[in-house]
Amino acid sequence: MFAKGKAMVDNDKEAIEKVIVEAYINGIHRTQDESKIKSGFHQDFAMLVLNNNNIEKVNVSDWLDRIEKMKKDNPELWQSKTSYDFQLIDITKHAAMAKLNVYKGTTHFSTDYMLLYKFDEGWKIVSKIFTIP
Repeated sequence: MFAKGKAMVDNDKEAIEKVIVEAYINGIHRTQDESKIKSGFHQDFAMLVLNNNNIEKVNVSDWLDRIEKMKKDNPELWQSKTSYDFQLIDITKHAAMAKLNVYKGTTHFSTDYMLLYKFDEGWKIVSKIFTIP
């Protein structure tokens, strides 16, 4: 029983990493390709942004608009290679949280906390909070 449970968790961890890398790292950070993004983000996704002691909810479309502005404001940073490292993936039944660091070149761009649910079609990112070092 334990081996089967561990195998299921390992499979879920691999699936979660794959969703985050494809939709978030490749979709959001590297290409802004909406088909990649839609493959891993739930339609009701909201990024929660701390702004002047208030919380602002940002959907994927608004997030992509923000990225376009960031790319114009700092093109060198956004032309740098994006890399990442997972710090933690924690799963309980159909809910999961992943913590990862994202880098643009040698710059530590953000530490992200991604929340995911497992739907019939697989894991989807439903929310995110972050901090910028």
